[in-house]
Amino acid sequence: MRKADLTTRTVAGFIDLLIVVGLARLPDVIGYLAAVGYILVRDGLFEQQSVGKKVIGLRVLPSDGPAAAITLRESIIRNMPLAAAFLLFRIPYAGWVLGPLALGIEGLAALGDGRGMRIGDMLARTVAMQPEAAGIPAPAAQSATASAGETALPAEEPGATGHGDGPQGA
Repeated sequence: MRKADLTTRTVAGFIDLLIVVGLARLPDVIGYLAAVGYILVRDGLFEQQSVGKKVIGLRVLPSDGPAAAITLRESIIRNMPLAAAFLLFRIPYAGWVLGPLALGIEGLAALGDGRGMRIGDMLARTVAMQPEAAGIPAPAAQSATASAGETALPAEEPGATGHGDGPQGA
C-alpha cells in the first residue's frame, strides 16, 4: 500500500460531502445530527472506509502499522476537525470564514506531511492509504515472490492491450 495522494482523497471527500449534504437536508435537528454523526464515524464503517473511500478504493489504517483495524474511536478522533469545520459553517459570517480556514489548514497539513497525514490523522494516529494498482505487486510482495522461487509476470509494453490491435495480435 502507498499513501493516498491528495487528488484521490479530495474526490473521496467530495463523495462523502454529497452524503453529508443529503443527510443535512433531513428535517430539523435530525438531519443536522445525522450529518455530524456521519462525518465523525464514516471512516469506521465498511472495513475502515467511508462510502467515498470505498468507491475510490482508499483505506484508513493505523499509522503504526496495518496490523489492526481502526475503530469508531479513531474515526471520531480523526474526523473531529472536519466536524468542527461543519459546525463552524452554521455560524453566520464568522463561520463562513472560519469553516473554510479550518478545512484549508487540514489540507495544508496533509500537503506538508511526508505521509500525507492531516491534523486529524496525527491526533488519531491513522493514515489514509491507497492499495497498489491491480496486477502490480507491492515491492515487498515482489521480493517475497522472487524468494519463493516463482517468477513474476513481465510488464506489458506501453500501448499494448493484447486485444489484437497491435503486433501481438498478429
